[in-house]
Parts: sequence; structure tokens; C-alpha cells
Amino acid sequence: MKKNIFNSLLAVTLCGMIVLTGCGNPKSEENTTVQDAEQNTESDDAGEETGRTGKGITIRMLTRASGSDSSVILWDKCKKEFQEKYPDITLQDESINDGTAFDNQFKADIASGNVADVIEWPGLSVMKPYAESGVFLDMTEVINNDEDIKNNVDSSLIDMMNLSGVGVEGIYALPKTISMEVFYYNKDLFKKAGIEKLPETWDEFYEVCEKLEQINVIPWSLGTKNPWRATHLLNAIIYRLSGASKGTQLGSGEAKWTDEDIVEAFAFIQNLAERGIFGDDYQGIDYETEKQRFMSGETAITLDGNWRIAELKDMEESVGTFRVPCFEDKEEFARHDVAYPTQFELGGHLKDDSEKLSYVSEFLFLYVSKELQEMALYETSQIPVRTDIEIDSSGISPILAEILEYKNADNVVFGSDIWSYDTNASAENFLGDAMTGALNGMTAEEAAKQMQDSLDAAR
Repeated sequence: MKKNIFNSLLAVTLCGMIVLTGCGNPKSEENTTVQDAEQNTESDDAGEETGRTGKGITIRMLTRASGSDSSVILWDKCKKEFQEKYPDITLQDESINDGTAFDNQFKADIASGNVADVIEWPGLSVMKPYAESGVFLDMTEVINNDEDIKNNVDSSLIDMMNLSGVGVEGIYALPKTISMEVFYYNKDLFKKAGIEKLPETWDEFYEVCEKLEQINVIPWSLGTKNPWRATHLLNAIIYRLSGASKGTQLGSGEAKWTDEDIVEAFAFIQNLAERGIFGDDYQGIDYETEKQRFMSGETAITLDGNWRIAELKDMEESVGTFRVPCFEDKEEFARHDVAYPTQFELGGHLKDDSEKLSYVSEFLFLYVSKELQEMALYETSQIPVRTDIEIDSSGISPILAEILEYKNADNVVFGSDIWSYDTNASAENFLGDAMTGALNGMTAEEAAKQMQDSLDAAR
């Protein structure tokens, strides 16, 4: 099975390389090399101060930090500080913001045997074959040998990068930022409906929705014309029912999509729809319409990530948040939350070059240093991955401040997209199809079986 996965990956990779060869390099306008003559004149001084210069070493980077991406400001700061310390090291930055171009270049690198030293794979999905084949480095020792990283980067996030749950021992990435999903609510509409207490359980949530309906407000608009809106909700429900470990259990084959708790999650979302909580036309609206309805006050609640904060800036004083409610008989999972991490990987070839690995690791750890993570919070409104950041609420959006309280609470356990632990690259599409079926006449059992059958047929 592993051999088949890797052979398929290699075939796609070779195709990607042929396309790149025929069409030219799509990233040529975004490539930068951070090296200048003025810095070179300081190399002797740097060597005297540190005893290490790294002269002759080139660190090649393939990330998404380019163009208008919000992480560029941190990325540039990281490169600048590292280059000031090691002016004799060349930083060859080939980062590409466009997802397709990035994917093509990454696959071409694999085919040519020229994998970058630092990679920013955009999600946890399909990491397993890259780890198994040696494309990515097992970073367990690198992380555990650094006291700052080991003690101050959120251990729950590092655990998400551990692939042992899907059959590959080791930590294969370092988290750089995360996004969390919460419920946003319109404070004015809640006040008008006489809602004085935010819901902590789903029964309380139903009571909130009934009060909103009494003032002729659609409680919650969910734009399932984009299937990911429904699958994101499914993530949250499964983790509240079964805990964040369910994702790795599904990815490893220990659990099945036809398990009773998964079927229950499908049925729960069907029940929300049948109660009219999403309104009558939710299947015909997309994400953009869903957002506009919340911002206009047509709906009172929306489930979304902290990426929405910038769009809500003009109304942030009238918007509050609350966690996804828990099930009363599953309170042990009340803080098992969905998180969408971005992370760095290191090229597997570095295991044979300890000197270069030491410099690459130092560069990478600079990005998650306290200084740069504070910069991520206050200048780009990103959620830091460190636990030792002192938060000044006056310097950030009040919405973000609330989300950070949830993130930093005791006993929080994170899981990512429920489908992302599967090695099949089509798992997300399969789940979207199953969720669409569940909202269009399929029983919960039939939808869950369709998901499992699709994965089995594709293996």
C-alpha cells in the first residue's frame, strides 16, 4: 500500500516537472536571494563573535510567504535577522504565494532530487507519504534538543505534527501559526432577543436559536453551496463527540467513517438543518453570501475562523464570540477544538549534513521566537504558537483577544480537518460529497458509508 501511494505521488511529480519545463518557471518573479556586498564585509566579525560563519552554505526555501501574504512581514524580518548574524550564508528564497505554482514546484523538486531545505507544506494532509519516503525530515530530535522550542511552543500543536498516529514515528513539522474556529454572534440581536447567557451546551444553543426566531431572525446562515462550510462544522461536532484523537484514528484505519460516533455527527447536522436553524435556503448560498448575511444583521450567528476578524473590523464592538458548545454527556471533550495550523518542514536530505542542519534549524526557530511571534500577534493579527506571549488586549482586536483566551485555556486539545489525516489527496472532496448527500436526502448511515466506500475504492 505504501509503495502504491509513493508511486502515484512520483508519477504526479514527474508530470508536474514536465509542465514546469515546458512553460517556464512560474515563480521567477517572486524569487529573491538575501545576500549583499555590505553584509559580506561583516563576515569576519560574525565569525569572531560566534565561532561559526557557515561560509559557503546556501539555505534554499520554498514557502508561501510572498506577494501580499500576511506572513511576508515576519518572513522578511526572520531573514534579515539571520542574515545579519550569518552574512556568509546565502538565503535562496523561492517562495510562491500561488497554491498551484507552489505545488508544481514542490513536486518538481522531488522529481529532480532537489528538495528545498525549508518547506511550508500548506496542511497536514498527505504528509505521511512524504515522511515515509524521506522527503521530510523527522524533526523530533531537532525540536527536543532546543529548550526554548520544547518548553514554549504549544505542545498540543507540536503533537499535531507527530505522525505516529498514522503509522509513521516522528514529528515532521514545526507549527508557525494557527487559526481557530469559533462562533461569532451579533451582540445587538442577542440583546434584542433577550439572550443573557451565551450557550455552553447544545441544549442551551437550541434555546438561543428559538429566541432569535421569535424576533424573526435566522439564527445561523451556513453557506453549504461551498461544501467545506459543512465539513468544517462536521470537524467541530466530531471532536466534541469523540475527542481530537478521532482524526488520527480515522487516518490510521483504527477507526472507520461508519463508526457509530461519526454517523451520530452526520445525524446531528441533519437535525440542525431540520430544525430550521440554517434558514430555508442554506443549500443555495455560498460562503460570501453567508458572510454578508451576518454582517448585515440578517443572521445572528456564524461559525468561522479568526481569518474573519479583519472583515469584521468596522463592527467589532458589536460582535462577540463563544466556543462550539459541548454535549452534556461528553464534557470531557468540551475543549477539544479545531485548529488549522500552518507549519514548516525540513528537507529529509539534511539528516546527512549535520552542520547545515544546525543553521537551518536556527533559522527556522527564529521564526517562532518570542520576538517574532509577538510581531505576528500585534502586527498581523495571527495567533501565536507560543505559550509565553504576554497579551496586551488593548493592542489587538477585542475579537482576537477572546479567541486567544480560548486557545490559552487549560486542557485545550487541538485537532485539524478530520479528513486531513488520511493519505488520500481526495479525502476532502469525498467528505464534501458525503456531507452534501447527507443534507439532500441520504440517511446519516448512507452518507458515512459513502465516505468510507470512496476512500476504500481509492486505496
